[in-house]
Amino acid sequence: PIKAQYSDEDFEHIKKLLNEIETGYEQFFYPKPNDEIDEDWKLKRSVAMPTFLSYFNQGLLNFEEQTIERIFEYFGPFNTQIKENFGLSIEEFINIYNFIDELPNKFLDKTINVDNEKQTWSDFCDEMLHKGIMPFDWHEHLPEHFKNLFGWMYDKGKMFRYSKELLINEFGKEKTDYFLDVFTCVRENTSFLYYTEKNIIHLKPIFNINDNEFQLIDAQQLVQAIYNALFDFCIRGDLKEPFYALRGKKLETKIERVIQRFFKNKAFVYKSYFTQDKHEQDLLFLFEGLALIIEAKASKRDEPRREPDKAYPLILSNFEETIQKGYDQAYRVKSKFINNETLKIYDDEQLKKHIIDIRTKNYHNAFSIIVTLERFGQIQTDLFELLEIYDDDDYPLSICIDDLETFLLLLEKFGKKKSDFVEFLIIRQRLHGRIITADELEICGAIFNKKITLKEANKIENKIILTPDFTDIFDNTYEKGLGFENEKNLEKKTSGKYYKFGT
Repeated sequence: PIKAQYSDEDFEHIKKLLNEIETGYEQFFYPKPNDEIDEDWKLKRSVAMPTFLSYFNQGLLNFEEQTIERIFEYFGPFNTQIKENFGLSIEEFINIYNFIDELPNKFLDKTINVDNEKQTWSDFCDEMLHKGIMPFDWHEHLPEHFKNLFGWMYDKGKMFRYSKELLINEFGKEKTDYFLDVFTCVRENTSFLYYTEKNIIHLKPIFNINDNEFQLIDAQQLVQAIYNALFDFCIRGDLKEPFYALRGKKLETKIERVIQRFFKNKAFVYKSYFTQDKHEQDLLFLFEGLALIIEAKASKRDEPRREPDKAYPLILSNFEETIQKGYDQAYRVKSKFINNETLKIYDDEQLKKHIIDIRTKNYHNAFSIIVTLERFGQIQTDLFELLEIYDDDDYPLSICIDDLETFLLLLEKFGKKKSDFVEFLIIRQRLHGRIITADELEICGAIFNKKITLKEANKIENKIILTPDFTDIFDNTYEKGLGFENEKNLEKKTSGKYYKFGT
């Protein structure tokens, strides 16, 4: 029989099975009887194993505001085609999502925040004692608001359950049907067996209980499912080429915006510029003796394979196309700073529109940064295994744009300055080959909280394994307001009455 509720023992059993499944996947990377264990064998597995496991085991690491911004920025130019295909505009997708996302707050407000006119628990207890009613019979006399409260305590999924009628009343039947048709799943037998296969919950995170009742499985997964649905549509047919071209431009614009915000719009920025060597470069920021040489890479990360010998070439190809290429491009400019050469900047490849000559010796710190649209896991957080760097250079920072934005917002929130960011970059370049983590924000959190200092970074001999609790500083700050533009629930967060359930 199908269970409606699961006990603690059931969940412990499920957890045990999931651990066994992961162990089964890990065995793909262990030696087979006839394997020759040489350096090449070790390299392929040291790259393929963490890449594979982080790709399938890591949940969503960005904040919903970042996903919503991407939806508007990347799909906005194709809104006409999107509405023709789905029956909904981008704004309508997000409006329905926001409405559903707000339902738990409305439910809790009605269930828990009892108004002054309703009976308090203390008054109810006094009434029962006065009438001589024993506690085991109190449930028969409970006021409606306490029935709601205890019902929610027994089944917290109620706060994510809603009727189709709610959506119809707000958006009309046609738009409601369009939305639910895309994102609703039903209970059915499928061939789904391995968690490396396409998971229907990631594509359709609303469960159809019956014709009129639905259960939202995960709110953040819903906004990601909207992104995924629009992405899959835009990479088909005639939209594919202009969509990918737009992604690269939007990434550069976002990088400029988040860095300039941290520098209070006081940095000099050169964007899509050419050097005297006729090389086109993405971004250069100059600010108070600091130079940030940035290359933006919007290439998509391919799903890794299980078999290490087949997985490694694909992983390496992805890496070389994004991070290695970005590093090589950034080095063309950084080498000028290393050698104290004048950097000539032009607006055109023919070098006819001269903009400025930069005396690089005036910049005491110069860093290469490769900013990616996707996360690449361990091979990005630790560049030691795959990145080939020049003898006179240090490791660059390679970071996903969402992580860069989140970290800079944290620095801004706590009043940190340019010197703090420079110290982070110096520490960060010395950690390659010394850390194990697939999440860049674990490193950012450890450095921010002084768990890893510059002095300690120089002395690390054995690799440090970082853990998810190093990112708590970001989640805790977000619950009070991290600083995103159009940050959701900001009024609730700053009211002093905000509490995040599930923490």
